[in-house]
Amino acid sequence: MSNEPGSAILAIFDQLINVVKQAHPVRSDGKPLGGGVVYSMMVLGMPVEPKDYMNPWSPMGGATLSDMSAKGTLPNVGAAPAPAAATGATPAPPPPPDPKYAAAMEAAYKTAQLCNLLLQVTTDGTYLEYPTGKHLDFAYESIISAMQPGVMPTISAAVQQQIDEAQKVLYELDTDGSILGKSKLYKTYEKNSSAYALAKALYATAMAQAKSDPAKAEIWPMTSATYQQTVDDAYDTWKTEGADKVERALDIIGSVGVSLQDHMVKKGRQLFDAYNLGLAGVPANIPYSYIEPSGWCDPDDDDSGWQQLTVTSSQYQKYDTSNRSMGGQHSWSTDSSSTGGSAGVMVGFAAFGGSGSSGSASGQSQASSQYHFSSAFKNTAKNLTISLEYALCTITRPWLVSDLFYMNGWYMIGNRKNSISDGTEKNQANLTDISKLPLLPMIPQQMLVIRNVVITTTDWGSDGEVLNDAYGSAQDSSSSNFSSEAGSAGVCLGFISFGGSASHSQSHAQGQGSNWSANTATDHFGATFDGSTLKIPGAQIIAFLSDIVPACPPLDDPTLPQEKSDKTDKPKVSAETLQPAKP
Repeated sequence: MSNEPGSAILAIFDQLINVVKQAHPVRSDGKPLGGGVVYSMMVLGMPVEPKDYMNPWSPMGGATLSDMSAKGTLPNVGAAPAPAAATGATPAPPPPPDPKYAAAMEAAYKTAQLCNLLLQVTTDGTYLEYPTGKHLDFAYESIISAMQPGVMPTISAAVQQQIDEAQKVLYELDTDGSILGKSKLYKTYEKNSSAYALAKALYATAMAQAKSDPAKAEIWPMTSATYQQTVDDAYDTWKTEGADKVERALDIIGSVGVSLQDHMVKKGRQLFDAYNLGLAGVPANIPYSYIEPSGWCDPDDDDSGWQQLTVTSSQYQKYDTSNRSMGGQHSWSTDSSSTGGSAGVMVGFAAFGGSGSSGSASGQSQASSQYHFSSAFKNTAKNLTISLEYALCTITRPWLVSDLFYMNGWYMIGNRKNSISDGTEKNQANLTDISKLPLLPMIPQQMLVIRNVVITTTDWGSDGEVLNDAYGSAQDSSSSNFSSEAGSAGVCLGFISFGGSASHSQSHAQGQGSNWSANTATDHFGATFDGSTLKIPGAQIIAFLSDIVPACPPLDDPTLPQEKSDKTDKPKVSAETLQPAKP
């Protein structure tokens, strides 16, 4: 076998794909339920810096704020500042933010940006962003803002009469029937209801005080009668001064049904507004999202369901890199190359560098054109054992109500039927005409993350020299051979990125053409090589899994002109036209 590292990475990929398939339900014929799941594989894994995402702030408080509260480290808001003593006086500077709180807010913001990623549909498993980058929150907000339920059926005359009578009980109306304010009876009802609630609260408070004082507890059976009488009087006043009449009117109005579509659209907009929060530190909101398990980015978290995967030489023998075949199961391998260059994902070890600056790179930053792969490695290593941990991490967006896409009887203002999605993978994949791109064909739901990769062998061959230059204990700034040959970037084994050499440092990037915070594949995260074992600590995102959005909206906007039919009118054929012409 000429390229054992390549065979090993194909074996790992094969096992990970099987895990993905088993994690998603299918029909009896093996096809996915619903519109299907799209697997988007990155050319190179994107290393995750734990401090960027760990312990994010959450609206529920979570571990971050509860820990701060328990330790007394919550920011002290304090009293409102006193007015300036003189006009034009410079106000005192605000106190510095609490470091832990600031880190929690930054992690929440970066997590929200990561969950805001929007990808294009592909049928070959490749990772493909929109040419100019698109954001899920923008697309979703645009959709729910333009959602319009169909016309609600007219309320029957009998029901309308009940509503009119109930409104007369509850409100003062003008001659046109418009509400001017609450009726005297309704105001009395609210006052008596509050008095009854207060009487019960006073009774409960007195009883609690009596239980804590032995002297009061001794006489409570007698003194409680006063409090009980107050409760009874308040209740009698409440019920005898029109409570039943008011409550019946409230029930009538509250029981009037609205269309399912009206209710769901309203609910969807309310949830989006509720979770659209100021996480960015500037007057621009971003919807709050989170990733489960919460320790997904922590390489030392052993309590989050990470699974171990190990591949040995006896397991990868069947994978032949000469024709890059994996039994015909996965099209990903057909885009791979065992010799380097720009043919896509590498099969085997490779050195790589960026093909251009981040400003000139296209939105398809995981395409082969983003990286230049060199022939620094000959893939001579043999008898490899590769182990890693992996997990499917779930993206949760409490602001996104996907139930809306399954409703009937609605349209989008100014849009045609199925303008959001046609519900298929095939018809929406690999589109190059921007005008034909659907609004939201799929939604990323999970990330495939690997971490703590360990590669061992006693027979590295010439590959060991290159690895020693990059990650060996003697590697220093004078080791320039690797940097120049690899384009001053890093090393990978297939989609597993080891990052740049230890002497090479790069700042974080706004990765993938979208504004989610990621590190570049060239960042160094402590990869080490001791001559027999190569260790790549930390987590890497290697793929996204997305669900196809069902076909929607179900209706055309009725104000749009009718679309022209492709059928041309043909002359009608009758029995008379078939008769031979008379001489």
